[in-house]
Amino acid sequence: MNQDASDSPACLAETISLSSRTDLFEILDNHRICELSRLNSSTPQSSSGFPNAAAVLRSTGVSSRRILRIGVQPLDLAVALENTLDTQNLGRFSDFHAVLLCHSHTDPAAVLQLADRLRHHAAPHTRLPDIHTFNAGCTGFLQQLLQARQLLQHAAKNTRILLLNIETPESWHCAADRAFCGIVGAAATATIIKKQGGRPITWLQTNHTQVPDSHLLQPGPLFHTEFTRTISFRGQTQDRCVMRMHGEAVFVHGIELMLQAVRQAHQTTSSPAANTPVTLIPHQPSGKLLRAFTAALQSELPHISVLSNLQHSGNTISATIPELLASCPTLHNSPSPPLILAASGICMPQMHNCMSFGSAFLP
Repeated sequence: MNQDASDSPACLAETISLSSRTDLFEILDNHRICELSRLNSSTPQSSSGFPNAAAVLRSTGVSSRRILRIGVQPLDLAVALENTLDTQNLGRFSDFHAVLLCHSHTDPAAVLQLADRLRHHAAPHTRLPDIHTFNAGCTGFLQQLLQARQLLQHAAKNTRILLLNIETPESWHCAADRAFCGIVGAAATATIIKKQGGRPITWLQTNHTQVPDSHLLQPGPLFHTEFTRTISFRGQTQDRCVMRMHGEAVFVHGIELMLQAVRQAHQTTSSPAANTPVTLIPHQPSGKLLRAFTAALQSELPHISVLSNLQHSGNTISATIPELLASCPTLHNSPSPPLILAASGICMPQMHNCMSFGSAFLP
């Protein structure tokens, strides 16, 4: 999908995150990741783990990341988000025109099941709005924004859309796979998009591109799923479906697509001064990719500053951008510098040879 939102009525109003909730999440530090990466597994990806905690930090850029506490389910995160919204006088799910739910997984039915559980959990006689589901991966938040914009186009001026990003990647990755085990982390966020009020989104675009085999130094799919014997993030051996990645190809093309996404959004600015400060909120796949991307961006567009919370959060899939928004509420206010939101990553429907990317501009 490729849409220009220059006439978009969508405005960013509020974002909340559950990242500080120790009753819902527990922290995995690099010592534990080192232990997990060295557990025996039948997969070649985990044949040699990290030698020590310092190597985990060098490789991933992450010091700590979250997984769900024992007994906590994705539904519990959704319920906690609704209660937090209510506590902050932002409304309950039933007060919104629609709920857009992103819950990425190797099983496409996982998000449908979560939406179903939300409907069954609702109090008797409570009318929940339409729940639109996304199994979208890293660009999920931008895809949700596009859908929200479409829903708002012909809606009443006081209409509000709620974006829920509930990501639990420990349930679809192997803890002994060095490509992922030290990077991914769980998160849950809620973002309110309004037709009026808040910070307008004047540019919004998502797309996907095919990566030809000829562009790969080594053959193989960009991403693929595999049902096999794996290690859970609690160190248990399990048979389940997990995600695998062609690291070199994703690294190279991920950087270029992020740069392309930022360029597209930056070109929409109406600022007369080319060096006007701009704040970039990027998806954060890994420390290595983020460092290489930031270095390339600074050489091309040095007035753009890059926000990051990767070290203490990890790659939280579609929740990365809203987590950063929630960590700095002043970003929702137009007097602060213009914002660019940008992401690139897995294209879930065509993961073997395509990658998704997109960006938004908020003046």
